[in-house]
Amino acid sequence: MSVQVTPLSDAIGAEITGVDLNETMDGEVLDTVHAAWLRFKIILFRGTTLSADDQTRFAQNFGDIQPIRSATHILGDNQQFMHVSNRDVDGKPGVLPEGEMQFHNDQSYYERPAKATILNAIEIPDAGGHTLFMNTVSAYAALSADMKARLDGLRVLNIYDYDTNPTIKGDGIRADAPQFEHPVVIHHPETREQALFVSRLMSDHITGMERADSDALLTELFDHMEQPQFIFEHSWRPGDLLMWDNFASQHARTDFDPAQPRILRRVAVAGSRPEAAP
Repeated sequence: MSVQVTPLSDAIGAEITGVDLNETMDGEVLDTVHAAWLRFKIILFRGTTLSADDQTRFAQNFGDIQPIRSATHILGDNQQFMHVSNRDVDGKPGVLPEGEMQFHNDQSYYERPAKATILNAIEIPDAGGHTLFMNTVSAYAALSADMKARLDGLRVLNIYDYDTNPTIKGDGIRADAPQFEHPVVIHHPETREQALFVSRLMSDHITGMERADSDALLTELFDHMEQPQFIFEHSWRPGDLLMWDNFASQHARTDFDPAQPRILRRVAVAGSRPEAAP
């Protein structure tokens, strides 16, 4: 079967068929998959039956595995994958178990965020628990020239507080929560596209700006970015494997019935420190 790449929406994403992820991809197939990932920002494979080792091997086609950093107090150190789950898996509790989750880039509160994240669906609720994906390259391109000039050179402090705001930003953030300052507009490390790197969940304030002015600017950006024309909503099926470009997209989660299991296995690819767009 030949490899087929079919867009999922006008905003972002493509489904790839004709690839057996249980087998090692040859050079031509890998080049096609990699090119689709860069072009469409997220890629989807349906009906997979992967072990954790299979998923890790697939991720290694795109770089080094990023060991889990955000849940070591739950999972321990040097873990290559975790379960985003509202049920215990293999005797360990799931991470980010329930509820709606606001838009964010993974690990934007570290110096080197993840380059890519790969989720494999194991059990899915009957309704809800969808993942929304936003094209942050298109969102930046659609800004006015005046706004682009206003954002030039600005930096944002991203913070993620696992204890008090794991899914929805609250009013209180611990001073020792993981945090790092990044450009508001970044240069994609491979495509060199410009993309917004602020998010409703993790961006606390524009550095060097009065809080009221920062809040107003960030809210204006969030409202712009979260318009429907930049977003695709993915309804999960068991066996779905979805990989997203963390420097060109953001994602969010819709609410679901916590009485129903939602279990997905997550592997991340290590990334570089985001560069400011020129």
